[in-house]
Amino acid sequence: MVDINELKMIIVRSIIAIFILFVTTKILGKKQLSQLTIYDYVVGITIGSIAADAIISLNEHFINGIVAILTFGLIAYILSMLALKSPLINKALNGTPVFLMESGEFNYEALKTSKVTIVKLIESARLKGYYDISQINYAILETNGEISFLPKEEYQNSNPKDFKLNIKAKLAKQTYCTPLIIDGDIQEKNLKDLGKDEEWLKKELKKLNIHDEEKIVLASMNEAGKIKVYKELK
Repeated sequence: MVDINELKMIIVRSIIAIFILFVTTKILGKKQLSQLTIYDYVVGITIGSIAADAIISLNEHFINGIVAILTFGLIAYILSMLALKSPLINKALNGTPVFLMESGEFNYEALKTSKVTIVKLIESARLKGYYDISQINYAILETNGEISFLPKEEYQNSNPKDFKLNIKAKLAKQTYCTPLIIDGDIQEKNLKDLGKDEEWLKKELKKLNIHDEEKIVLASMNEAGKIKVYKELK
């Protein structure tokens, strides 16, 4: 049988908890979900968990949960303020950006350490409007988990005057790039879609003096038929 008094208590606790969470969040500072660092995420999850436990655990004193939320929020706020003044604390809490690509080449150690796959990097580039990875000069894994891209100079956005003069040339450079090899694995479906086969690919690689496709991190071909190979350094 439903206990009406318990339901009333849960409703009252929920209203109070929402108010406390709102105030605490405002004090800590509002951020979009995509801007959250690991530290922000952990703080949010922990405070939410404490609030949920305080609401549901009717056998416990509700004030204990409120005190726990406020205490944790205060600690998080103090650490955030210290992070603004201390680069060392900021680095410990939020981490630092990681260069996944530098000067147009993959940073293999950074990719491995950050657990970012080539497939994920290519997908992120497409979402930012870069369909050919060879157009990228720098790829940076930001502290919020997003990957930002700096294209090579010839692919950077022009000012309005330059854009009017070079619009056809700029559009001609934007081509789709099809992965042929990812992490040493030949993409047979992509080859088939292009009307090519593995034998053709190996011949093209030999022209580039590459004989071991297993050491290739990424090989791709643009719409003009140009193949770009990123070979893993040993």
